[in-house]
Amino acid sequence: MKKAVLPMVISPVAPADREALIQLAVDTELFTDEEARALLGGVLDGLASSVLPESHVAVCCRTQVDQAPEGWCYFAPDDHAAGVWNLWWIGVSPHRHGAGVGRALLHHVEETVRAAAGRLLVIETSESDKLARARRFYTAQGYTECGRVPDF
Repeated sequence: MKKAVLPMVISPVAPADREALIQLAVDTELFTDEEARALLGGVLDGLASSVLPESHVAVCCRTQVDQAPEGWCYFAPDDHAAGVWNLWWIGVSPHRHGAGVGRALLHHVEETVRAAAGRLLVIETSESDKLARARRFYTAQGYTECGRVPDF
């Protein structure tokens, strides 16, 4: 059964969101706490300290401004190809799957890339069973698989 689609508020990730976003990543069961802190926490820390370039973007999605994030994404232009952007992560709280959070985040990414005259958005995922839902999501949003890297 689909959950109710509520209005979404997309805003830049703030340092105060860090722990909630790491927990959200752990709740997806795609990351252990240690992995989430190292990988995703590292990105959040890099953005907060301006170690990552200004063109790297992390936003979160809420149904109300003062509410905890229900999803977040991280994306950036590719340093090696003009007009190409990479979507590194969309994470949605499992209790909000099917409620439009992922679609709102992806739409925001697409609009940002278009506004920057981007010509291509690359989304990488894997064949793991845990990411089957993500692959179905991207297909449902009109994305096509363009290649596979064996034994990656």
